[in-house]
Amino acid sequence: MSDVSFLPIGLDRARLTAMIQARGLDGIFFSSPENVFYTTGYPSLPGSGNPIIYALRNQLPFFSYAGSDGSLSLLCWAQAAMGIEYGTEDVRSFFTYDMALGELTAFVQEKLKPGCTLGVDSTFPYIFLQLIQENVKPVAIVVADDLIHDLQLVKTPAEIERIRRSTAIVDQTVLELADILRPGMSRLELIQEAKARLHRNGAHGVDHVTVAFGSANPEIALGEILEPNQIVTLDLGAVYEGYVSDNRRLVYTGTVPESLKELHKKLCWVVAEMGKALKPGKTFGELHAYAFDLYAKIGVDPMFLHVGHSIGLHVDEHWLMADDPTVIQKGMVLNIELYSFSDEAVMIGDEETFVVTDDEPEKLSTLPMEIIERKI
Repeated sequence: MSDVSFLPIGLDRARLTAMIQARGLDGIFFSSPENVFYTTGYPSLPGSGNPIIYALRNQLPFFSYAGSDGSLSLLCWAQAAMGIEYGTEDVRSFFTYDMALGELTAFVQEKLKPGCTLGVDSTFPYIFLQLIQENVKPVAIVVADDLIHDLQLVKTPAEIERIRRSTAIVDQTVLELADILRPGMSRLELIQEAKARLHRNGAHGVDHVTVAFGSANPEIALGEILEPNQIVTLDLGAVYEGYVSDNRRLVYTGTVPESLKELHKKLCWVVAEMGKALKPGKTFGELHAYAFDLYAKIGVDPMFLHVGHSIGLHVDEHWLMADDPTVIQKGMVLNIELYSFSDEAVMIGDEETFVVTDDEPEKLSTLPMEIIERKI
């Protein structure tokens, strides 16, 4: 009997099996860290307590396999399986890369027949696809990302709790960063503070630290110096037990100009109204169209390709795009983020995280929406 259990907290195995059968697949191989973690509990994520499994994936790859018969298997590094119970009834292990090739060969020869139809996720390594094709000669290998993504969209209470904890870590960190902001500090210094404080506040990993001064590119870590009367973007994501948060707040080093305050207030209203609209039965496309209507009401030009995204093991799990027929369901966790440009060409807006319920959506982010004034 295993000493410790690492079991999946979000997987509905019966639903996965039904989806595999409905697609006409004999089985699906998963290889991405997120998908293997989701289906088996194997701690393969870069933010796992010890990320060594992720770090060694070039030499010690990992896979999970879900069969149309309802079976679930894990192929993994033997040392990471010792004394551990995972969420499968079948674990095949190996100590070297060559042994991994041999174990995978034996596995597919046992589980699959020539002429089968096999699903894989889009990150499945080409060399292993070749191995399967040589040993099994499937009639078709198809990418089945949409299947696993659809499965992951609806979260269990345990998954929601992890996203809630992750969001609380970000909220606390934003307050601390706003308090230490001062003209003369560099953006690189602030980014380092953000990373350190996320961990100090309980994060198991850092997903993103999108920090910018003024209109500078927030996606790249540049070393410019903070000036008085300048807007600071703090868009942070923490990882808590595999699950991600995403929240954005603005800080101003001085008194916020009225025009900027008014624009931000309008955009916060749009985000709040969008949050209220997150009702089961609506589609992502309908939400996208509703955002345009709200922008027209406030007289602000829209600036978006998507109006938000679902969030879970990935920060941008599934974008809310125009004409997307995806139906909102209870248990989805959705980020609504909407922006416009200020007169100074700074992207102004708000981002909030909501859990869809049978009634009013629950907002996970707790910080006030207003621009934080940091008067020095």
